[in-house]
Amino acid sequence: MGMIGHLKQVSPELLNDLIEQKVDAFSILFEESDVNRTLYLDKSWHAIHFLLNGEAWEGEEPLVYAVFGGAAIGGEPNFEEGDEVEEDSPARYLTVEQVKQVSAALQQIPEEELARRFIPARMAELDIYPSTWEDEGELAYVMDYYRELAAYYQEAADNGQAMLLHIG
Repeated sequence: MGMIGHLKQVSPELLNDLIEQKVDAFSILFEESDVNRTLYLDKSWHAIHFLLNGEAWEGEEPLVYAVFGGAAIGGEPNFEEGDEVEEDSPARYLTVEQVKQVSAALQQIPEEELARRFIPARMAELDIYPSTWEDEGELAYVMDYYRELAAYYQEAADNGQAMLLHIG
């Protein structure tokens, strides 16, 4: 199956309950009855982060938050330097204000610019997951998911929603 990116819009009230761990983040993130408010990024998540930030794991605010999110629900895990996202990574969140900042930043980047940043050799060098970027159709695959991501953030910003994110 591999590592898949998921984002879910949540109300500010639900976000507070998640932060206080009154509600399980994964039960909300993968709730079947609320599918239309969940965005599934498949395995495009790492490539989208790379196109937005030019790095495998780092980046500048607010774009660094677009895929990886902000603070971890339940606190930060004890990662060592050089550790990467793992399948059991914690769910992360963005506040309403952070969602608005990410949405505004995404709207400022022309799709043509992102497409120019799609450099399979550099992506392979940085080990951008899942490492199949030389294959035909990969740019279109990533851009389709990027468009969904940008629209999803715009919808969340317009509706005053926070965001729950997970890669695993």
